[in-house]
Amino acid sequence: MTGYNRDVRKFVSPEFITGVGARKFAGRYSSNFNLKKVLLVTDPRVRRCEWISPIMDSLCDNSIDYEIFSSITENPSVDEVMDGSRAFRSSGCEGIVAVGGGSVLDCAKGIGIIAENSGHISEYIGIDMIRNPMPPLICIPSTAGSSADVSQYAVISDREQRTKNLIISKSLVPDLSLLDPEPLSTLPEDIARSSAMDALIHAMEGYCSNGSSPVTDMFAMNSIEMIAENIAPDYWNDPDRCFKIMISSLYAGLCFSNAGLGLVHSMAHALGGWTEMNHGLASFIVVSDVIKFNMEAASGRCRKIAGYFWKDTERLPDDSFVPDILGEGMMEMFGYDERPSLSDLGVLSEDIPELVQRTMNDPCIATNPRIPRKKDVEELYLNLL
Repeated sequence: MTGYNRDVRKFVSPEFITGVGARKFAGRYSSNFNLKKVLLVTDPRVRRCEWISPIMDSLCDNSIDYEIFSSITENPSVDEVMDGSRAFRSSGCEGIVAVGGGSVLDCAKGIGIIAENSGHISEYIGIDMIRNPMPPLICIPSTAGSSADVSQYAVISDREQRTKNLIISKSLVPDLSLLDPEPLSTLPEDIARSSAMDALIHAMEGYCSNGSSPVTDMFAMNSIEMIAENIAPDYWNDPDRCFKIMISSLYAGLCFSNAGLGLVHSMAHALGGWTEMNHGLASFIVVSDVIKFNMEAASGRCRKIAGYFWKDTERLPDDSFVPDILGEGMMEMFGYDERPSLSDLGVLSEDIPELVQRTMNDPCIATNPRIPRKKDVEELYLNLL
């Protein structure tokens, strides 16, 4: 990719409010949307956190009734979406307030799809399959990584088929995101680390995507720089770092939602569905090898990203070392002594043909800077065992 990209591009974004206490605007905006009752979508861990109470109070203060749906697990399933849609309808809700990490926000999007379109969520897998607009959706993210609160993506798992399925549509862009750093202070260490890793890889893939634009580039580079400067082993204990990591996740989401992602996410989706491993971890495991594969198509951009990881500011090494610089830099940044292998996480050599096929069918692969063949993807998986 050379020169300044002048290709025609679009950009979509929700309204968003940032700052300490932003979550308390949930009631006011529900009232602005003329809602009388909302489905408050969350998960069991978040429901136990004290910081959720002001959200409920804000709904009550604005005379908004609510029904709580919290039967959501990591990697939300088709069954959870369908259960949530039944709760939405049976309780007479008119909108959704989603409070939680990417799993909760994705499930809320699925609930909204069925609320206005009926049928089964599996009917909407793919790109631009949603016919009718969703009910108003307000998102309050409790992690800084998925960026589901600003994106046009939702990932829904089918546990029987062991797949993670993408739904991509402008209809999935929420109406409002309330970006409040206070919920990050209660994150478990593993979630805090993997979600920040997810944000970084979103920005990296969006920047190298063949669907990037000058606007998405701006958000990507700001996100990468901010994460590199503010990530720390216990960033969630530092209010200033928490806020900056949350803003970096916002930037990454605005980038990839419009530019697309790539092979890292196609492989991570395949692995996540097959093994139910954490998405941020799956992306981290494959990212260095994918960067090495992509170098011939995006070396300039990969080198620019590596500049944020390389300590010697005088001169970056030869291109052949850039993937290693990025891989080692991410391990140091996120506190890993070594990168886990896929075999450590239960992947067998006989699983690879199925993982390859799923990767090739994943929509994210279309915007990878270098489109791989099945043989290329097979070699990547074999190297990671």
